[in-house]
Order: sequence, then structure tokens, then C-alpha cells
Amino acid sequence: MPERPELDYVAPILDRELRGRGIAAVRVRKPVVMRLAGAGTPEALLCGRTIDGVTRRGHFVLFALGGEPEIEIAVAPMLAGRFELAPATARTRADLAVAFGLDDGRELRYRDDVQMGKVYVLARGDHGKAPGLAHVGVDVLGPGFTRARFHELAARRRDQVKVFLLDKSALDAIGNAYADEILWTAGIHPKTMVRRLDADALDRLRDAIVAVLRHACAVVSERRPASDEKVRDCLNVRGRAGAPCPRCNTKLRKARVRADDAIFCPRCQPDARGTSIVDWRRV
Repeated sequence: MPERPELDYVAPILDRELRGRGIAAVRVRKPVVMRLAGAGTPEALLCGRTIDGVTRRGHFVLFALGGEPEIEIAVAPMLAGRFELAPATARTRADLAVAFGLDDGRELRYRDDVQMGKVYVLARGDHGKAPGLAHVGVDVLGPGFTRARFHELAARRRDQVKVFLLDKSALDAIGNAYADEILWTAGIHPKTMVRRLDADALDRLRDAIVAVLRHACAVVSERRPASDEKVRDCLNVRGRAGAPCPRCNTKLRKARVRADDAIFCPRCQPDARGTSIVDWRRV
């Protein structure tokens, strides 16, 4: 999915390009991604409204719309969602899910080739209607994300450390790819139980969160990718199962952590329990 570095980069661009623009048309090519919290069709609810602003909240991109009653579009890109601004006459790609025609002849296109993402239309601020939007955790790049605050959050956990990192209601916000990078940087196995991490390990983990995401944000900002492009080649472990670890040259391995996979180095991130928890055939 587009993760925080990409969303922090693309949301201000969309805000600059779309603020004040009117929605003139709506094309829904993949109805499974569209979710309406009120009665009416997408065209009836959205056409004629003006985009007041675009912001990021967790792993959502929010489009605030003017008019009465006030509504917003909340997009959760999930695994493969991406945004594209294109002339309305430009070729339509096969992965187009929803397109919003603008009053300047362009379209804001939401593309999703696996249709896991969702486009919610809901009353402004009615975030409980979109799963994962209402409760967003502490901003991991904000001043409130101190070591002490991270220790407080960790003290409540009874799960594995990667599950903790991916919990958007606790931490805003870390996705699968960057969770792997953070754990590799901190030298912590993804299946380690949070309660087993001592103070030094928690400090390493908190500092790795900040360092990895700040670096990624800087890389994305410097490269200035297209709005539909994800930057991943700056990562050391994600997508590199079977390759040598950049730090120790040990073969990177893959394990399951609930519904997600995790890429890690068995030498740099040893399993402190000494148990066999990895299917070594999965590389």
C-alpha cells in the first residue's frame, strides 16, 4: 500500500492541485470499492460540490467537500490503491476504480488493480463509518512521540511487536514494508512479544521508527515521484527475501505474523525464545 512517506508526500500535492476545484462528474468503474454512508448515488451526492482541502489521517486520504450538508471522501488505498491526476481525455487504465471529473477538464483517478481499497463518502467528521478512521494513534513523527510515551504504549501490549507497530489506533502510522525496515534497524525479531522487550530495546525501537520514517520521507520528497508511484528501493529488507542481509550477509527470511508476512535477518534479529517459528522453505 502507499505508506506514510508516500501519503505525506502526495496529500499536500493533491491539496494544492484540488483545493477550490469543483466536482463535475463521477465515474465508478469498480463498484466494490465505493461505500456510501447516506442515501443517494455518488453523482447526486458529489457533483456540484467544491473540494475544500485534502489531508492525511492515518492511512486514509480525506477530501473535504463544501456544500450542505458537509461531507467528505475518505480513501483507504490499502494494498494497491493509488491516485492519478490526468486529463479527462487521457486513456483509462484497466485498474481504474473511481474517477472524479473536475471543473478544469482533469480527473482525479483512484486506481486499484486488486480492489482492496475503499472510497467512503460520509458526513464530515463521521469517521466511525469507515473502519480504521475513527481512532488514530500518536503521531510517530510528531513532538509527542517521546521515548517515555512509547514505553507507556508498549506497557499495554500483549501481542507481537510487529502487530503493535501495525496498529494504527496506537501508532500513526506504520505499514507492512516500513515495519520490517524498523525492526531490522532496531535488531528485533518481528515475532518478539512486546512484553519481553526491555527498556533499551524499546528505546532502540522508538528511535528506529523515527529514523526510518524520516529518512523515507526525505527520499520520497527528494525524488518527487508521480502520485501513483510507490518508492520502495530505499528499503533494506522489504521485498528481498532470500537475498543477503545488507548488514551481515545472512540470507533474509520470511515468516507469517498473523495475516501479514515479515522479512527479517535471523542473525541480526534473532528469535530470543530459541524456538523454531519460521518455515525455512519460504524465502
